[in-house]
Amino acid sequence: MEKIAYLNMKTRMSHTEILNLPYAIFLSYLKHYQMFDLMSTPEGREYLEKVERLKQTTPDFNKLRKVSGYKKAGDN
Repeated sequence: MEKIAYLNMKTRMSHTEILNLPYAIFLSYLKHYQMFDLMSTPEGREYLEKVERLKQTTPDFNKLRKVSGYKKAGDN
């Protein structure tokens, strides 16, 4: 119920209009408005950066080489 009230406040849609939205559209509105709210504060932007970093699945080999002391072939 709180999510419906949140979207009601953000979108100015009526309770009935929100309930009649397709579920995928409802979730999309919810996600985007929550992201807009997070982007409006420094703490929220920091949180979004951390989440984006956690979603990364491929390693950054250049950063790993700097941390581990890995040397390329031919380096002394």
